[in-house]
Amino acid sequence: MQIVTRRFTCHWRLGEGDGIVATLTFTRTLMSLRLASLLVWMIGNLALGFASPVGILFDTHMETDCDDAGALAVLHALADRGECEILATVTSVRDVNSLATVDAINRYRGRPGLPLGMVEGEGVLAPSRFAGKIANEFPHRVTSPDSVPDAVEVYQRVLAAQPDRSVVIVTAGYHTNLKNLLRLPATGEFPSGRDLIVRKAKKWVCMGGNFMGNPPQDDLKLGNVNFQRDAASALEAIRDWPGEIVFVGREVCSVPSGLQVGEHLAGTPPDNPVRRAYEHYFGGQARNRHVADLATVLYAVRGLTDCWDLSQPGRLDLRPDMTFQWQFEPAGRQSFLLKKRDKDNDAHVEAVLDALLTAEPHPVE
Repeated sequence: MQIVTRRFTCHWRLGEGDGIVATLTFTRTLMSLRLASLLVWMIGNLALGFASPVGILFDTHMETDCDDAGALAVLHALADRGECEILATVTSVRDVNSLATVDAINRYRGRPGLPLGMVEGEGVLAPSRFAGKIANEFPHRVTSPDSVPDAVEVYQRVLAAQPDRSVVIVTAGYHTNLKNLLRLPATGEFPSGRDLIVRKAKKWVCMGGNFMGNPPQDDLKLGNVNFQRDAASALEAIRDWPGEIVFVGREVCSVPSGLQVGEHLAGTPPDNPVRRAYEHYFGGQARNRHVADLATVLYAVRGLTDCWDLSQPGRLDLRPDMTFQWQFEPAGRQSFLLKKRDKDNDAHVEAVLDALLTAEPHPVE
């Protein structure tokens, strides 16, 4: 009997951009196919066991759009799967009801003790279709602005306690807190805000911008609320950020993208505050909404996976009026997500996000 041999090589990459690759190369025979498959499975699971959960600091406005609530649900679902650790949840607005909504979702999802913070001083305050109603319907810890710390203090404490180059900062809103963090001076107990970012932050994943054309530029014809409503903070934070930024543009996941989820929240329990946020936003039954903030969270935790591609590095040349042109630079530390060209990819991304959005909550601590 002739025995046919083949050389077989497997690779595993643990975490986007970590550069950790497990490689297995061996020779197998057709007679040992089952044994080879078992070995591949065992090595793969062993390799994945070395991947640590991603530390996420989530900064949201939780005010103007229900996708912020959806994003927080996705983040909790990923944490339930052991893929990330939620270090803190803060808001980038002066509306106490926005932070109350964050806390209500945290409690429902089984993490009632997460650190909270909100903007102190100047910041955006805009009407919300759902935040005040969620604050009235659900239990939470936020009784007044004085009952919670300044978000920058939360950033300071949380970043200082984490391993170097380990924290992914996610903004699904305005950049008020990051501007304030960059301005924070050193104290006897803590380094300056800038030094904390350099030492502790792995990257900033920023939802915002329209990256159209070649080179991409944004004339604001499609809008860009996350930059525009606190333009001074956006300009300063993006211009002065001392580390890596990945932008999740609106053409990838917001209204121009065509991607939507949300209607299946109607099948979740009626006491789900995320379901209620979508219902209040639409004034009735939960309906589909764009996935801007949900996709931002998914990328921040899982990386590109099979959902997106990444642009070449460069720099966002942002002007004070929030128009911009992208400058490609080989040594640049900024980039932006790209849609995959596969015609079925949109449906795939929607399916992944929908499953996370509607996942059952973690048991309450």
